[in-house]
Amino acid sequence: MKTFRTTWGRAIGAALLAGAAVTGCDWLNVDQRDPNRVPSATLDQLFLASQVATFYFAEGEVPRLTTIWIQQLAGTDRQYSLYDTYIFTEGDSDNQYATVYTGGGLPALRRAQQLATEAGRRTYLGILKIYEAYLVGMGASIWGDIVYSQASNPEQFPAPQLDRQEAVYAAVQQLLDGAIADLQSGQGTPAGPADLNFGGDPQRWIRVANSLKARFYMHWVEAQRAGGAAAQAAQVACAGDCIAKAIAAAQKGINSPAGDWRAIHGEKDTESNVWFQFMRDRSGYVSAGAFLVSTLQQRNDPRLNFYFTPGDAGMVGSRPGQNLAGAAQLNINPGGVAASSAPIPILTCAETQFILAEAYYYQNNLEPANTALRNGVDCERQRTGLNIPLPSPFLVGQELFDEIMLQKYVALFLNLEAWNDYKRTCRPVLQTYNNQPIPRRFFYGSTERQSNPNVPAPGQQPRANRNDPNPC
Repeated sequence: MKTFRTTWGRAIGAALLAGAAVTGCDWLNVDQRDPNRVPSATLDQLFLASQVATFYFAEGEVPRLTTIWIQQLAGTDRQYSLYDTYIFTEGDSDNQYATVYTGGGLPALRRAQQLATEAGRRTYLGILKIYEAYLVGMGASIWGDIVYSQASNPEQFPAPQLDRQEAVYAAVQQLLDGAIADLQSGQGTPAGPADLNFGGDPQRWIRVANSLKARFYMHWVEAQRAGGAAAQAAQVACAGDCIAKAIAAAQKGINSPAGDWRAIHGEKDTESNVWFQFMRDRSGYVSAGAFLVSTLQQRNDPRLNFYFTPGDAGMVGSRPGQNLAGAAQLNINPGGVAASSAPIPILTCAETQFILAEAYYYQNNLEPANTALRNGVDCERQRTGLNIPLPSPFLVGQELFDEIMLQKYVALFLNLEAWNDYKRTCRPVLQTYNNQPIPRRFFYGSTERQSNPNVPAPGQQPRANRNDPNPC
């Protein structure tokens, strides 16, 4: 726990520095884990805190474990050797569960939305709603049933109920629709430089909102195709055909790498990304995963050296449970994927195109599926500046599906969404540790369980969420 509390402190330090630079005001000494302190901050300060919280959520312990489980990385020392063999506890997601509900999470976002509404700043309000939708929607993808309708109101709901996963997704889709309407209104002073990604540009954020909608619709495709109770839940989450709605949203989504939503970082030590901090301070705990390394090598994919640097054993990854000493390491050098100031993708042009490709495949619409697949790779070529090989434009059947999901798996390196893809599709096909199943759900954070009687004990929690009815 000490490691990630330290990381959080560094991340908050980045927000304090950014807040002073962007707003021209002194940052109030707000305890990021005390929501009762939030109302004293300004709109820009609250938004900066929420951006930092979101960046931490996208780079923290949960995505670190999921990248290990799906063999992009490998746990090779200390407790990470246990994670590599699927041993984890409720404490392992405690910080990230708390990120949704404390400090820069929902308390700051709700207060900021109130201030933006009072000031008539609808375009600013729309951006804040997207941040809320991301945290809550991704939270539901991790934990399933979560607190939402009774969240951030401890006086009225001291022991908030868990909302059903599908109801949370439905609410998040409505929130994103509202965000798009706010952004389209053009009303009020934009967020400006307080928005670390796009300077308040409403058109960029409209595309992000649509891509996020498409992602969340895809989360329910497995359930809708499964039939029965799972399909009924999917109907609630999507309010219709999840595949068709994903296509409609993705077509209006992020359409160039310039519009990618990223976790932004700076050159100073206090501003560096969480992956860099972890690899620098805990060298050897996590190494390259054998499957991803061998995949990139076999395909002559130039992202190999962008993602990894050779270890003492060369450019080789560690298999699940192997604990290979000298395995290749995450590239934190200047120009590497996790360099100190490197932005970490949250939602991208490439993902949006791969969503289209997968959805068209399900509709047996092969020509646009192939086109979207190649467009997704082209987005990656533009993002990385590397000459990534383009797939054939004439793929069909299982070969097409496998190529879509493998390209997405490689493109979403270090991104929590790659785990959601694996749970939904069981692709890529992985040789797991002792043929055991890869975990499909995290336990609720221990702090939440101990403070909220509505959260069940770990032994009473499901091993998978309702949007994931079929094990791999």
